[in-house]
Amino acid sequence: MTQSGSSLASPCFRQSLDRTKSTATSVRSVDVGLAPPPSLSCDTLQSVLEINSSQPSPTTSAASSSTLVSIASRKEGQQQLSTTRLLLAHIGWVACSFLGACSNRRFDLSAALTLFLATTDATIVSTILPTITLQFEASQNEYTWVSVVYMLTQTAFQPLYGKLSDLVGRRTVLYTSMLIFTVGSALCGAAQSITMLIASRAIAGVGGGGIVSLVWTITSELVDVQSQAKWSQALSVTWACSAVAGPLLGGLFSVFLNLPICAAAFIVLCFSLRSVQIGSESGTTWSKLWRTFDFLGLILFMGGSSCIVIGLNNATNLRADEATTITLILVGVVVLVSGGVYETRTKRDALFPPIAFRDLTIVLFIIFLHNFAFNAGTFYLALYFQGVNGFTPLEAGLAMLPYSLGSSLASMPTAWFIGYWQKRKMDTSGQKFVTCLGLAIACTGFGLMMLLGTQTPRILQSLFILIAGVGIGMLFHAPYQIFTRALRRRDVASGTSAFFLVRFTGATVGLAVAGAIYQAELTERLPTGISTSNVLQYLDSYPPQGFRPEVLNALALSLKTIWMVCCPFLGVALLISLFMRNLFTEEESGSVTDQEKYAGSMRSSELAPEV
Repeated sequence: MTQSGSSLASPCFRQSLDRTKSTATSVRSVDVGLAPPPSLSCDTLQSVLEINSSQPSPTTSAASSSTLVSIASRKEGQQQLSTTRLLLAHIGWVACSFLGACSNRRFDLSAALTLFLATTDATIVSTILPTITLQFEASQNEYTWVSVVYMLTQTAFQPLYGKLSDLVGRRTVLYTSMLIFTVGSALCGAAQSITMLIASRAIAGVGGGGIVSLVWTITSELVDVQSQAKWSQALSVTWACSAVAGPLLGGLFSVFLNLPICAAAFIVLCFSLRSVQIGSESGTTWSKLWRTFDFLGLILFMGGSSCIVIGLNNATNLRADEATTITLILVGVVVLVSGGVYETRTKRDALFPPIAFRDLTIVLFIIFLHNFAFNAGTFYLALYFQGVNGFTPLEAGLAMLPYSLGSSLASMPTAWFIGYWQKRKMDTSGQKFVTCLGLAIACTGFGLMMLLGTQTPRILQSLFILIAGVGIGMLFHAPYQIFTRALRRRDVASGTSAFFLVRFTGATVGLAVAGAIYQAELTERLPTGISTSNVLQYLDSYPPQGFRPEVLNALALSLKTIWMVCCPFLGVALLISLFMRNLFTEEESGSVTDQEKYAGSMRSSELAPEV
């Protein structure tokens, strides 16, 4: 190692270097956690050692050490999964989710099942919640909190999952999250009051957040760069399909639904991951976690977000201009801004990788606004079909199929297009195109949804929400790929947690804002003597014909205001998406060092200096 100069001049090294360059993609795959192919010989490993010894950068040396540990610890000949097998596996998990059992699959199926749990639970109450509200005689504030509290707790622990998985292992954190989620789901099914239901949803959210974060983290580590598009595509399809299953299953049988899926996913996970090495040697210890983790940043971020969410939810019971509401929202904004400034200056391990504030800010804004509109749209669209159209929960779930099925189906061809375009151009221009197009379609769809009223024909209802759903579905896949492309390997876990921290925050704030808007508009439009807290009970009791149309019109106009807010938010996201940078994917240029990723280099890296 100390004689790197003479090694570079040796004929043996030149032969090894030629072999190394011919297997550049294979070396790259090792860097993200795959087993080396059988053709990667000891001579090649020696050349990699000599190449890295000639580069004095400590960051590069650390990356190469991680690569060698990964090479030494893997079994040769690990099978990579084809797109066909991934598609078949996802057809399998759909069947498993209904049957409550699963066949002998690998991590593709288990990951899909596990992700299906957490993402479906976020929307499964949308169609059944009006019925639950009637049963428990819940207020409008409690109605909103059933979903908001799940998203809030799902968000709160996101930054910890990455660090804890580095410390105690990916499997341990994933299995623990599944256990917490299962307990919370069981308590939801056994809830005898709206308060118990809200508390149980909070517990389920803690586990659901860990499931989402760990599934994406493990996937990014087990799959090489060339196959990451396929796997990200598969998980994105799962995420979008949960939008289909959530409202529909909520209308069918939401009580205890998650329990058999939890059992099936756990069994398949134990089988598929039993002999797979996950994660890297990070050197994390409990004492180091306590010394270096950004606890203050987490408190500031969650404190600010919670103040805003609570303030917006207070607006559903109080006037929007009440001092308490305004104070909470302003305090939340100030705390969040302070947290952002602190994150850029802290010496601890920041919640967000430094590059997120420099090159990825646009991506974070886009995913925030996307999930703002997606969750608000899904949640209150179900209320439109049940309240305005008078549908049952099952009928509402079926009526929402154009929206949710459009999201699911749109995510598949766009993901395949991204994979195809990425192989041709070797950059993220395909992801940028899909993101811009999806935002344009979603913005158009939500604009058309503003035409939904009490007399809108069913065919137009389906068409408008289909357009919105297609646009929303195109955005499940591309932003995550752009975000992770710029991350250093050692930042994958924390970066993934940061990505979903912003995604879940957008979903939480979206529900809270939509709830405040709905309450304020409904209070202003309802006839005198009718309370917003019992409007659904009022409609369910078949009031005199003279009052019913007025109440239905007030409900439809109040929901229309939500679409009016979502539409310009998506328009803003579209405008800023035009300024996203293209990043080279480096799939055929060799391994990219952590130092070059950190600097946001736009050029291909070289395996070794010219000799």
